[in-house]
Amino acid sequence: MLRQFLHISFLLFFMNSFSQQVLDSTSVAYATEKNKHEIQEEEKELNFKNFFFEALQQKAIGNFDKAISSLENCQNIKPNDVAVNFEFGKNYFQLEKYIEAESYTKKALELDSENLDILVLLKEIYNKQSNFKDALEVQKKIAEKKPGNQLDLVILYIKNNKIDDARQLLIELEKNGTLSANLIPFKESLLKGTVLTPTSVPQGKSVEEQSIEELKITYQSNKNFTVFKELLIKLNEKKKYTELETESKEGLELFPAQPLVYLMYATSLNQSKQYEKALSILQNGIDYVIDDGNLEADFYDQMSLSYKGMGQNVNASKYLNKAVSMRQKKS
Repeated sequence: MLRQFLHISFLLFFMNSFSQQVLDSTSVAYATEKNKHEIQEEEKELNFKNFFFEALQQKAIGNFDKAISSLENCQNIKPNDVAVNFEFGKNYFQLEKYIEAESYTKKALELDSENLDILVLLKEIYNKQSNFKDALEVQKKIAEKKPGNQLDLVILYIKNNKIDDARQLLIELEKNGTLSANLIPFKESLLKGTVLTPTSVPQGKSVEEQSIEELKITYQSNKNFTVFKELLIKLNEKKKYTELETESKEGLELFPAQPLVYLMYATSLNQSKQYEKALSILQNGIDYVIDDGNLEADFYDQMSLSYKGMGQNVNASKYLNKAVSMRQKKS
């Protein structure tokens, strides 16, 4: 009887040990597989970030084809990423491949329908295709989100031959006290019964001779850097820093490799005491300055102002001296 009991006890102990080993083995296998999956996901995320950063770098220096190639690698990892589709749209826009730009921008908008920057890009794509009807519909959505920017809406009403709508909008803005200076030429023209088109305002004038209002109108009809540069310079000369901030910030999207845009944006930020942000913009923009000592000195001047505003007087003096030294070399 005792021998039978011991035999049964041994069998139970053996079976329990075996079962525990099986469970332990299964747990280890599960944990290993889980860790392997997590490592793979981390590698994918890291690769995505590297490819995306490379795309941004290539776009910044005007290598739009290379940027697109890096974005394609991003897309293989994340097929429906908003930022990737948006960047595709921006790069194809720069290459003047508007059909592709429209396709990707619409995909980005499907994923983030409330994104103002995506709406602005889509409107610009439609404008380049002379598709003013769809551009107007997009601009209406933009105006709802950003009521202070009505110039494009007035221009697109005119381009769609909706003169009464343009006139009514201007009247409402004047009643509300929100009629900006750049809309006054349109108001005066439309209320007199004539139509002021974006290209007719500065007719016969060189870019240098045009007023700020005329330059804005010219620029809206043709996103040309020569016009945009003159606009920024005159806004700065007239100390219209709020407008300068708005224009230069938007300009960075279209002209990401133009150092003057960075300088003007940082100048406006310094004037509104956003010193840390201004310094960051200057540090990014100065990399695009090539063989232009005066422009480089202007960057150092603004860096000095940023450091002074942040209470870093040693650095403020350092960069002020660099500006003076740079100008002495050029003289």
